[in-house]
Parts: sequence; C-alpha cells; structure tokens
Amino acid sequence: MRVTMQNLYTNNLTSLQKTTTDVARLNQMMSQGLSLLAPSDDPVGAVRVMASERDLAAVEQYVNNIDAVSTSLGRSETHLNSMVDVQLRMREIGVLANTGSLSPSDRSAYASELDELLKSLVSSINAKDDGGNSIFAGNLVDVDTVILDATGKYVYQGDNNKRQVQTSPSSWVDSNSTAQSLLFDNVSQDILNATVDYINTLNDPTLTPGVPAFDTASAAYQASLDDTLGSINAVITNIGGKQNSLALMKTSHEEMSLFNKLVIGETQELDYAAATAEFNVKLTALKVTQETFVQVSRLSLFDHM
Repeated sequence: MRVTMQNLYTNNLTSLQKTTTDVARLNQMMSQGLSLLAPSDDPVGAVRVMASERDLAAVEQYVNNIDAVSTSLGRSETHLNSMVDVQLRMREIGVLANTGSLSPSDRSAYASELDELLKSLVSSINAKDDGGNSIFAGNLVDVDTVILDATGKYVYQGDNNKRQVQTSPSSWVDSNSTAQSLLFDNVSQDILNATVDYINTLNDPTLTPGVPAFDTASAAYQASLDDTLGSINAVITNIGGKQNSLALMKTSHEEMSLFNKLVIGETQELDYAAATAEFNVKLTALKVTQETFVQVSRLSLFDHM
C-alpha cells in the first residue's frame, strides 16, 4: 500500500486535532469538577442525573413547605394557648362571681376584669402573622377576624376554609384553624358575646345569684367556656400530632435528598486523580504529535534528493 505525503500530513493533522480536543475536554472537566459535560458523554448517566435532580428539587420544595407549615402551626398554637390561659381565668371569675355574699361593687370589679380579659381574647383571635395576614380568618386573610358590629355584638368576618399545603407526593396538611370552628360553631353561644352578656349581668346591681336572669346568664357563660375550651384544646392536640408527623416526614425527605445528591455525585462528579493522570498522558501525546506534525509538514521530495 502506497502512503503519500498527503496521507501522512492528513493523518498527523487528524491526530493533532483529536488529541487537542481531548486535552481541552479534560481541562474543562477538571475546571468544572464534572465527568459529564454533555448528555452524549454518558446517555444513561445523564438520564440518571436528570431524574435525581428532578427528585431533589421536589424533595427540597416539600421540605420548604414543611418548614412553612410548621411555623404557621407553631404560631397558631402560641395564640391558642394564650386563649386557653385567658379563658381559664375567665372561668375562675365565673365561679367566684356566682357567690351570693358578694356586693354589687365586688361583682362590678369582676366585670371590669372580665372586660380586660375579653379584650385580650379578642386580640389573640385577631392575631396576624409576619405578613400582616389574619391567622384565624380562613382564606380572608386581609380582614380582622372578629369585629363589633353596629349593635355591639361580635361577628366573624372570615370564612371557614382551610389552607392546604403539600408535604409529599401524596400528603396535604391543613396549615390553619378558623375562629368560625373554634368559637362560633359550638352548640352554645360564642364565648365573646356570652362574655359580654355576663359582664352586663355582673354590672346590673339588681341581679344576684339565685335570681333566674343571673343564673341563666351564668350557666350560658359557663357552657360557652366549656365548649370553646374543648374546641381549642382539641385543635392544640391536633397541632401537636401534625408537628410530630411533619418532623418525621422532614427527616425522611432529608434522607432522600442526601441519597439523590449521592447518586448525582457518583454519576457526574469527577475522579480528579484519574482525570489528572489521563490529562498528563494526553498532554504528553499532544506534544509528541505536535513535534511529529511539524516534521511531517516540512517533508518534500527534494529532502531525499
């Protein structure tokens, strides 16, 4: 087989170009720390990396959702516990004020304390989050949860909708409770207006324990306290269960996140030792190819005459 000068020149040029490309590619791999620069480098590995990155993004979103829900539930629980504390003192006053030996001024003093406690209770019900959104108004977050209407009665301004947040591919968690379900859906009168009625009873010097109107107001007030405390404590218990479940779910997500990162790392992260060794071999080959190409490119028939 006859090998012409053009063949030698072309072969050396091709070898030079290929080796130069290999060196440049290895250099890029080492600078980026990646063994996969394009899907064509390893189609199967590239698919594995893309799938793991997709799963990782979804898991990280679930973790963010869990953190947000946990914060929201914790904030609600704080205000609910405050409501419980206020109502326990309100219950004590209801028992103490139902004593026949008290004077009208004594009952009036209890009425004054109840009025302050009622304001504190309303403040907790109208609590807002860091963004200024009402916590217990359902989806109507831009309104005060309860207000006094023109007749002097407390009315609920929100709705009874729950805000659900996805915490896994198949799990959704309610992130809020509403004052409608806590206060206004009970069998008895809502605690706010029941307290107003009881305060008015205590301030009426003609009404004392044993008088039917007083006893009716006192019984209604205690029933409202019992129902409301029952509703709130049930929600607090439910929040505790949710927080425990969320913590377990977050741990599971974080473990899956670590697994996906491991898969991505094992698939595309560069083995620097092997890459450096290959780079040095290719670089040496490039120098030899360059020297050979220079010599071949200078050859002609006149060099042998």
